[in-house]
Amino acid sequence: MEFSVLNQSPILKGHTVKESLQNTIQLAVLAENLGYKRFFVSEHHNLDTLIGTAPEVLVSHLAAHTHKIHIGAGGVMLSHHNPFHVAEQFQLINHLAEGRVDLGIGKAPGGTPLATRALQHELRGDVAPFNDRFVALKKYLNNTHEEAAELKVSPDISNPPQLFLLGGSMDSALFAAEQNVNYMFAHFINNDVTLLNDVALRYKESARRGKFIVALSVLVIEDERMREATLKENEYYQLKFKDGRKLRVINEAQAENFVRNSDEEIEVSRKKPSIIMGSADEVLEKLAELNRNNDIDEFMFHLPTTDAEVREHTLEALAPVKTVHHTKKAGIV
Repeated sequence: MEFSVLNQSPILKGHTVKESLQNTIQLAVLAENLGYKRFFVSEHHNLDTLIGTAPEVLVSHLAAHTHKIHIGAGGVMLSHHNPFHVAEQFQLINHLAEGRVDLGIGKAPGGTPLATRALQHELRGDVAPFNDRFVALKKYLNNTHEEAAELKVSPDISNPPQLFLLGGSMDSALFAAEQNVNYMFAHFINNDVTLLNDVALRYKESARRGKFIVALSVLVIEDERMREATLKENEYYQLKFKDGRKLRVINEAQAENFVRNSDEEIEVSRKKPSIIMGSADEVLEKLAELNRNNDIDEFMFHLPTTDAEVREHTLEALAPVKTVHHTKKAGIV
């Protein structure tokens, strides 16, 4: 069992934007030193609390500050981007990083309706369905598209970045299996354990190859009062779209603003967070329970706190180089 990190580049408590970005670099270096497999960064737009607007920039910068760990996007919101250009960007970064770059692709807007309109201003009326865009991206990376003889994303296409589809539904998992790409289930957004087990089983049955990764909210916090405060701080509003997409915002005002500026029908509900919290041993036991069917290849830790010390402590406490005997004991390996 491998462990990885999903960092959404939040503005940390008591830190400026610049300092928070520096912390992202420090966290990636720490993750590498502790033996984590991957370090993914997200794409969000026009949100007051998150500053990761350009994963291609962050991935390139983090790759330059690390040596072994895989650095990736988790993910690029493909509806905002040209598939050919995304393939070009990540193939180039992968060359620079000597094959350590992963490309995760998501379907969600990653921000407010105003941001989506601004990002897609030149694409209105000519946006292909997401699945078609994903297939096109994959073909560009593998040079299997119709114009492959004359159109390439790089002079050297022998080592494309690993491709991941991000999602939280059976449909997206089966699409990933059909495309034979890695799949990352966003448990921190959709924490339905029954669905997770069903999705993992179907993906494993259907995919000829590819890893099944679960991204989930994890914090190592021993103090009970601190756990309760963390849960309270992470209460959120969930926006559910008609096509099944889900987005979370941190307060009612953001939810109302989103609905007011959107042309889509949106269901809004207040949610309590699903965070696996406790001592390192308690967290590992809960991870083992989630993987009781051994269908999960990798856990990716989302750290839902703006406390820099807690984020670092969590990675240190669950570090793969320290917890091999714990994971074997818990039945994760």
